[in-house]
Amino acid sequence: MRPYVSTWLPSLSLAFSLVASAAACGSKSPANTTADQDTPVVDVGMAEVGLDPAALDPDADPCEDFYRYTCGGWLDATEIPADRARYARFSEVAERNELVLRDILEAAAKSPADASQAKLGDFYSACMDEGAIDSAGLSGIEPLLARARAVDESPSALPAAIIELHRHGVWAVFDASPQPDFKDSSTNILFLDTNGLGLPDREYYLSDDDNFRRAREFYRGHLARMFALAGYKDGAEQQAADDVMAIEKSLAEHTKTRVERRDVEGLYNLTTRAELAAKVPGFAWDTYFERLERPDLTGISITTPGYLEHLAESMTRFSGSAWRHYLEWHILHHTADTLPEPFRAENFALRKQLTGQSSQRPRWKRCVAATDGALGELLGQQFVAARFAGDSKTAADTMVSAISQAFAAELDKLTWMQDRTKERAMAKLAKMRYQIGYPDTWREYRFEVERQNYAANVLRAQGAEVLRQLAKVDQPVDRGEWFMTPQTVNAYYNPLANQMTFPAGILQSPFFGADRSVAANLGAIGMVVGHELTHGFDDSGARFDADGNLENWWQDADATTFAQKGECLAEQYSRFEVLPGVTINGKLTLGENIADLGGVKLAYRAYQSLRKDAPERYRADGLSEDQQFFVAVGQAWCSKDREAEARRRVVVDSHSPPRFRINGTLRNLPAFAEAFDCGPESAMRPEAICEIW
Repeated sequence: MRPYVSTWLPSLSLAFSLVASAAACGSKSPANTTADQDTPVVDVGMAEVGLDPAALDPDADPCEDFYRYTCGGWLDATEIPADRARYARFSEVAERNELVLRDILEAAAKSPADASQAKLGDFYSACMDEGAIDSAGLSGIEPLLARARAVDESPSALPAAIIELHRHGVWAVFDASPQPDFKDSSTNILFLDTNGLGLPDREYYLSDDDNFRRAREFYRGHLARMFALAGYKDGAEQQAADDVMAIEKSLAEHTKTRVERRDVEGLYNLTTRAELAAKVPGFAWDTYFERLERPDLTGISITTPGYLEHLAESMTRFSGSAWRHYLEWHILHHTADTLPEPFRAENFALRKQLTGQSSQRPRWKRCVAATDGALGELLGQQFVAARFAGDSKTAADTMVSAISQAFAAELDKLTWMQDRTKERAMAKLAKMRYQIGYPDTWREYRFEVERQNYAANVLRAQGAEVLRQLAKVDQPVDRGEWFMTPQTVNAYYNPLANQMTFPAGILQSPFFGADRSVAANLGAIGMVVGHELTHGFDDSGARFDADGNLENWWQDADATTFAQKGECLAEQYSRFEVLPGVTINGKLTLGENIADLGGVKLAYRAYQSLRKDAPERYRADGLSEDQQFFVAVGQAWCSKDREAEARRRVVVDSHSPPRFRINGTLRNLPAFAEAFDCGPESAMRPEAICEIW
C-alpha cells in the first residue's frame, strides 16, 4: 500500500504554447469585485503579470466554456509529442526540471566532486549504457528468475519465491508497506495490500467493454512475446501467457474497486500474526518477516481480508507451473527497462496499447527518472541548490498562511454546520502543518552502485528501500519524512499527519514566482495550496482528526448534510462526458473534485485579502485582477490526452480530466460568474450549483 496521501494531480507531464490577441479578453466587461472604485488602475500586458495571452481563445465565450477561453490558443497550437500520452502545461516545468537534473547527472558521471556525486553518476551512467545492458542479457535478474523457476508442486516453494521477490521490491500477489496506524497515527504499522496485476486495473480483466476486451487480447499476446524473448518456445510461451491471465483474473475478482478503496475504514483491518497465519495457512509468514529483517514485527493491518483468504485457496488451486509462470512474468515486467532492447521494445508496445503513446521517451529522460526514483533526495540536494532560491520559500509561506486564514474565515461563515463540529474543524486547521521546498534532513542511500550493471543496481536500490520501509513498523512516525522528492512537479496532503507538502519542483515559473502578480500566483499555485488544504476536509480527509487519527469528530446532522453536499458534486461530475459515451466516475473523483472546488475558492479569498489595501490595481490587456485570477486558474490546466490515455484515466485516475477541473469547478463559484458578468442562462452560471466548504 503506497503512502496514504492525496495528491493534487495525477502523475503528469504537461505544457503550453502560443497565439491570440488578448485585447478583447472575450465579450464580457471587466468586472473587479476586489477593487475600490477610487483605486487607480494601471494598464499592463498579460505577460507582465505572469499570464500567457497566446494561450487564450479570444473568440470563445468565457461564460460558456471557460476552459476553451483560457486554453483554446494553446490547444490549437499544441500537438502531443510522440513520446507522451498526455501533454499539458505542467510539462513546461517538468521538462525544465529534467534538463537541470540531466546537467547535474552528466556532470556527476564525468567528474564527481565527492562520493555522493559518484553514486549518482554511476547509477545514471549504468542506465545510459544500453550497449552494456544489451550485452548483460538477463544476468542481472537471473538470481530472481532462478527462484521463480524453482517453484514446483511442493507447499513451501511458492511462498519461498514470493518472499524473495518481495525482498527485492517486486510486489507479486500482494505488497507490504508501513503506514501510521489509522487509530494511533503516532506509530507505524504494516499494511498488507492487494497487488500483482499487470494491467492497470481490475476492470481490464473483468469488464465486457470492447476497449477492455481489446486490451486483454493484446496483453495475452504481449505476455507470450515476453516469454518467447525469455526463451520459451514451441507453444510453451502461449501456455505461460494463459497461466498468467488465469491467475491475474482470479486476483482481480477479489481486488477492491477504486471506489471501494476510497472507504478508508474499509482499508483498516487490524490483525495479529496468529490471525494472519490462520487466514493464509499455506504461507510461511514467520519466514517472510525474517527475510525482510523484521522477525519481531507485530502491528499489521489488511486492506482486503477477503483477498488474502482467496490467496490461500489460489495457492493450491493453481499448479506450481502456473505460479512459476506468473512470478517469472512479474520479474520480467518489473525490470523490463533494465533488460536488452527486445524486452524494452515489447514493454513499450504494451504502454502504447494502453495509453496511445506512439514512441518511447528518450533514454536520458528515462534514466533521469530512474535515478530520481532510486536516489531521489541525493539528487534533490543538487536540484535545490540550483533552482530554489530563498525568496521562493518566503513567498510560498505567505501564500499558505493567507489560504489557511481564508479557510478559517469561510468555516466561520458556514450556516449548515453546528458549532461543535466547527470547533473540531478549527482545531484541525490550527494543527495542520506544511512542508515547503525540501526536507530538513536528507536521506542517506546505503546500497552499492556499479557502473556496469544497471539491472543489479535497480534491484539493490529496491531491496534497500524495502528494508528501510519495513524498519519503520512498530516505530514512532517521522512527521518530517517526505513522500516526494524535492524536484517533483506535484504536491500532496497526508491525512495521517495532517500535513501538506509542496516540493521545490512545482514552485517554479510559470506557476509560481516571487516576481509574479498576486492574482497570477494565487490563481495558479494558490489553487494547489487550497486544494491540498481542502483534502484535509474532503470526504476521506474529514474522517481523520487534528492528529491524523481515524475518528468521527462530526455531529450526526452535520455529517449527513456534508454527505448530501458531496452527492450533489458526484452526480454533477458523473454527467460530464469525456469522450462520446464515456463519462467521469463522480464517486471515484469526489475527493479531488471537493479539493478543486475548495482550492479555487480559498485561493480567491486569499488573493482578495492580500490585495485588499493595494494602492493601485493592474488591468492586464483589459482583464481586471479578478479575471486575471481565474485566467491563471484555467491556464494552469491546459492539457491534451490521447484517446487511449483519456479512456484509461477515466478508470484509474481519481482526478477529473483537466477541462472539468476548470469548467466543473468554476461553474459552482458565484465569484467567477460575477467576475465575467455571466448571465443566469449561461453554461458557467447554472441555476443549481454545488457548494461544500
